[in-house]
Amino acid sequence: MSQQNDSGFVSAPAAAATARGVLVHLNTAGKWAITPLGTIPDGVATHEVFAAGEMLTVKLSKGPGTLLCKASGAFAVGSLVYGRANGLVDDISTTSAVRVGRAKVAATAANQLVEIVPN
Repeated sequence: MSQQNDSGFVSAPAAAATARGVLVHLNTAGKWAITPLGTIPDGVATHEVFAAGEMLTVKLSKGPGTLLCKASGAFAVGSLVYGRANGLVDDISTTSAVRVGRAKVAATAANQLVEIVPN
């Protein structure tokens, strides 16, 4: 039976260990998978899981509010940010990069959690 979720958060098993702030997408097995470069993310992991099969809650990209994403490098406030390898975000645009949104705060180092205003 199908149902509608209006909360902006969805839980499902993780396909693999996943860090907080990583972009994820729902794979064909119905599990949250880390989004690779060139794939449209469905949301961001809200907490860390340590193994495949653990329940992961995701903040949906198109839900209300901002996203807390993990940076792959430094970028300025107001920069357009794109999904990069390993589900991280950066201001580097390539032909295969998918835009996630605009940086509400600057990232000063790799693996820093930063607030993003989604597209």
